[in-house]
Amino acid sequence: MRSLSGTRNRIALTVAGLLILAVAAWLVAVSFALIPAGSPLAGLMAPTDSTVSTLAQEHRGWALPAATVASVLAVLAGLGLLLAQIPSAPAHTTLRLHDADGTVLASLEPQVLERALAERVESVPGVEEAAVRVFGSTTSLRVLAEVTVSEEAQVEWAVEEARRVLATDPETALGTAPRSVDLLVRVNTPRSSSRSDRVAVRQQGAGGELVSEAA
Repeated sequence: MRSLSGTRNRIALTVAGLLILAVAAWLVAVSFALIPAGSPLAGLMAPTDSTVSTLAQEHRGWALPAATVASVLAVLAGLGLLLAQIPSAPAHTTLRLHDADGTVLASLEPQVLERALAERVESVPGVEEAAVRVFGSTTSLRVLAEVTVSEEAQVEWAVEEARRVLATDPETALGTAPRSVDLLVRVNTPRSSSRSDRVAVRQQGAGGELVSEAA
């Protein structure tokens, strides 16, 4: 039950794209002498008879340190973006209940709701163990759960009942149906059997289509 935020990736890619676009625009302007000599941006242009070696020799006092710093920053930015791809558990946010005027009526710690939902799911006949995690806000709540069901139970009914509890109980407590309910089901097989069955069940919204995948 992990989530990868795409917001920071989009921001990083946007910044990188803008930097690449700026460098490309400068190279085009230098190559085709698009900036007039009297323009305020003329100082950014290299002399027409300059070469890479002459420019490096002329600016050797600061060019090498600047290139070194830019290289180090590029490496650090690349490592940071790479580490950002590692999925992390969604951060818990305090759930706040508001009235019609937007005034906060009460606050609820997500862990309290998670424990209550896990206990409710474990009370479903056939369910042996449940772990629940919620994240988001009261108006856009996402529910992630992992449920272990006995092989001797009516698995299909137990899964549907557990999903119903995860969808309706938050709506009763918060006044708004969850935005999505994701359920990972494990079928507890006898120890003598080496087979392990898992079914991922997902429903988008309270009245969305139920989709299951077996593994």
